[in-house]
Amino acid sequence: MKQIAIALGVLALLVGVMAYNVWRAGTETIAHKPGVVEQGRMDLHTQLVQAELREAEIEKVYWNAPEKLAVLIHSHEQRVEKLNGNPAGSEIVAHDMDAIARLQKRIEAIAAERAAAAEAQAASAQDAAGTNPSNP
Repeated sequence: MKQIAIALGVLALLVGVMAYNVWRAGTETIAHKPGVVEQGRMDLHTQLVQAELREAEIEKVYWNAPEKLAVLIHSHEQRVEKLNGNPAGSEIVAHDMDAIARLQKRIEAIAAERAAAAEAQAASAQDAAGTNPSNP
C-alpha cells in the first residue's frame, strides 16, 4: 500500500511539473531576433505585398491600354531577371510570371476586340454602301 501511495505521489508530481511547463511555454513570449536570411525573406514578402497593391491600382487605370500593359509586362520581366537566382525571391518571381501571363492575355483580348470592332465597322460600311456580297 505504501508503494502505491509513493507511485501515485510521484505520478502526481510529474503531472504537475508537466502542466506547469506547458502553461509557462504558452504564456511566455518568444523573444529572438530573426536572422539575416529570415529578415530578408520577410522584407521581400513585404515588398511583394506593397507591389501587388500598387500594381493592382496601375492595372485598373491602364486595363484598356495595351501599350501601357506592355510597359507593365516589361517591368515584371526586369524584376524576374533581377531575382531569378535568389531563392528567397521565388514568391515574387512566381507573382511576376502570373502577372505577365495575365497581362499578355489581356493584350490579346484587346487586340481581338479591336479586330472584331473593325470588322463590324467595315461590314456596316459595306451595308450602308450596299456592296455587301452576302446581301445581293
